[in-house]
Order: sequence, then C-alpha cells, then structure tokens
Amino acid sequence: MTSSRKAIVGVIARHEVRFWSSIAASSSGPSRLYGRIHDHRMRTAEFPRPRGFSSGRSRQVETGTESAYLPPMPILVIQHSNASDTGLIGVALLRNGLRCRVIRLADGDRIPADLDGIDGIISMGGSASAADDTLPWIADEIALLAAASAAQIPVLGVCLGAQLLARALGGKVARMDAPSVGPCRIDMTVAGRDDPMFRGLPWYGTWPAWHQDEITTLPPDARLLAKSDACGVEAFAHGVFAYGVQFHPEWTASRIVELCDDPADHLDPGADYGGIKAAVRDEAESIARMGARFAENVASYLVPVERVNAGVPKDIHH
Repeated sequence: MTSSRKAIVGVIARHEVRFWSSIAASSSGPSRLYGRIHDHRMRTAEFPRPRGFSSGRSRQVETGTESAYLPPMPILVIQHSNASDTGLIGVALLRNGLRCRVIRLADGDRIPADLDGIDGIISMGGSASAADDTLPWIADEIALLAAASAAQIPVLGVCLGAQLLARALGGKVARMDAPSVGPCRIDMTVAGRDDPMFRGLPWYGTWPAWHQDEITTLPPDARLLAKSDACGVEAFAHGVFAYGVQFHPEWTASRIVELCDDPADHLDPGADYGGIKAAVRDEAESIARMGARFAENVASYLVPVERVNAGVPKDIHH
C-alpha cells in the first residue's frame, strides 16, 4: 500500500469510526451493532440447509464479533457479483430484525422461479449490463421483479438492480456517453423531497456513483425522485412498493477508494482516480451519515418488519 493511499484510507477510517461511535454511544441495545461493524458490510458463510427448505441457501451472518444462525429469510437479496453486497442496507435490515436470504449469481446460484417464501427483494449492483439479454439470468430476474411488483411485494433495485427493475416495469436502459464514477451531486425532485424513502435526507447531496449504463426511459406511471448532471434518472419509484436508485447508498467512502485502487474497476480510463479519492476524503462523513439514514428508511418503509411478520402488504401512504 502506498503512503498516499494509507493517508487517504486513514482519514476516511477516522471519519467513519467517529460517526459510528457517536451512534453507538447514543443508544443501547441493537444500535450498538454499528459500533462493531468495521467495514459496514455483512460477511456471510454457508451453513447446512434446514430440513424442508428446498430453494436457495441459508447463511450464517457474522457481524463484528457476533454471529447467529438464521433460517431462510423472507427478504431475497440478489448479488450479481461477490463484491456487490448490501453494505449499510444489510446492517439496517439486521438491526431492525429482518433477515435476508442471499443468492450469489457469481457462485452459480439461480434466480428463483417463483415468489414462494419471498416477502421482499433487494437487487444489488454489478458490472454486467442490464441491456445484455445474452446473459442467462437477465430474463429470469426481470420476470421475477415484474412478478413481485404485480404482487405488491416490496422491491429495491440498486445501480444494476435499479436498471433491471426499470426494464421489468417497462422502462429502457442504454450505455451512457461517459461513465459516472466517484462522488456525485444528486438533486431530489419535488416528488423525491416528499417521498418517505428519502425522509430525513437533504434535498441535494453527494452520493457514491459507479456505472456506465443508465435508465433512459422511466417505466409508465413511475415517479422521478432524483437526478444529476451525469444521469437523468438517479432514483425512481413505481407505486409504493418498487424503488430504484442508480447511485450506491449502501457504500461508505472506503468502498470508492477500493474501486479507485483496482484498475479492473476503472470504468473511465481517462478519469483522475487520485482526484476522486481526494474528493471522497472530504465527503466521507456525509456519505456514511446519509447512507445510514437511507438504509434505515429502507428497513422502515420498504420492508417493515410488521408487514413481513403479518405476511400481507402494508399500505404506505405518500
């Protein structure tokens, strides 16, 4: 590790530790979970499948020094690559008593053929193109997201997941003129300012972005919630159960540093990745704070625990 990278990572780490420590000290009980998470990501390992469970794989979820064996969960998480985990969103789901069944396409997991045992879906990012119909899982995931929306099962799509959700609902996706990488100023629309998914968040702010495709046409009846100079659709909603965000609210600033330091992740060969890392240093605390708030909104509004426990859709009023 170079001295410059050590310095940047050190500054980011100090910002994040101070932020999460303040949260941990402000309350008791499950909120102390934040203080024990080093990289704000769920780390998972397989454990034997429970009797009677016929699809997917159960996981042992480790958080800091704690671990718990969890049965198959009603919230399905689709990871398109092993690097595209749930991050801050996963932390909030666990903190609010929700459990996730994770399928990893890179490990050979399959998209479920139906919605049995699924009370919510979170489709994460990845390097694949949502417009590439030659990928064997694209059609299956689009069909699953469409079926979930029709059944009023909550769906959140992040980056690639948002693009797939848009396609599932009748929207269009295409390659951008230039990739959007690094911290990006994103502005809420009037609809976004009033939407419960963005409650408690500023009307504009800097969020992590890392993509080269974009949603070019919103699905019919969808609401545009956020936009940026780089991308016309940064967030959208369809009804009250389907949300897509093009940026990465689940990331902390340290994740952007990792991407900048790995040439394999450089979507834009001409980008100043050293400058991107320097910009991240100044935004680290804000990115962590806003990401944590968004993640709590996901847990509270998109997949509320009382709705999952009851097994019926909960009406969310806008």
